[in-house]
Amino acid sequence: MMRWNVTPFMVNTFTKEGTRITGIGNNVSLVFGEMDFTGKGANRLVINGHSPFDKNTILIRFENADGESQQMVEFPHSNGYEERVFDLEKVTGMQKVTFVFLPGSNFDFGWFRFEQE
Repeated sequence: MMRWNVTPFMVNTFTKEGTRITGIGNNVSLVFGEMDFTGKGANRLVINGHSPFDKNTILIRFENADGESQQMVEFPHSNGYEERVFDLEKVTGMQKVTFVFLPGSNFDFGWFRFEQE
């Protein structure tokens, strides 16, 4: 089971609407601390979101005592909230996970989950 706390660092804009974060703009970071990937780890990421643009590029940063790694995903256009699945290099152990929305972003974030395929 993953434990998390979210801390948004605003450089541009976003709005919190219930459990969703909408209107995410350039360089907004969503930080989730103490995520537990012990055991099998995770090699897939499912994001439920909405992108009015052709694509939104999201950098995912994983940090722990051993260092940092980064992986990039591109969420394509959607007409409403949709689930998209992204393959990742395997992540294990306790991690701080940061979603960084790169310049040109306009994204509505519903939820996410990590999976082991």
